Amino acid sequence: MDKNKLSHSNSKGLQRLKELWPELTIFERFEYLVTLIVSLVLALIIVVALLSLLENIYEMLAAQVTGGVDYKMFQITFGILLTLLIALEFRNSIDAILEGKGLLVQVKIVVLIAIIALARKFLVMDPKEFEPMMIAAFALVTLSLGIVYWLLSKSHKL
Repeated sequence: MDKNKLSHSNSKGLQRLKELWPELTIFERFEYLVTLIVSLVLALIIVVALLSLLENIYEMLAAQVTGGVDYKMFQITFGILLTLLIALEFRNSIDAILEGKGLLVQVKIVVLIAIIALARKFLVMDPKEFEPMMIAAFALVTLSLGIVYWLLSKSHKL
């Protein structure tokens, strides 16, 4: 999709789309509609994740009053929170596509999503269920993704 044709995030996005619709190719129209549908599905997922997070926080508060919160409840809460952040980052990647941002920005968002997903995995995993080599592999992948993200950030500033 042409970088300057569509801008989804501004308030005039729909009006701009109406103006440009005749100029768009069939593939650009299809791409925009698919991206819009994915964006709506992601919005629904974000709402469901937010409701789940609020419900979990309410249960934690109730458990605190009645007898205490266990470690597992914190794991679940942070897992839901990081899932919500992953969904929000996916939404940002959709915006980057709709706004025609460069490939570098899109790659940075995907790497960031992978880092958040690995952080979520670390928080929700039970160390007793994984071999030390598996945990070391997750750590190495996380470090590698961090280095890639840093390199992408440095190259973006040049």
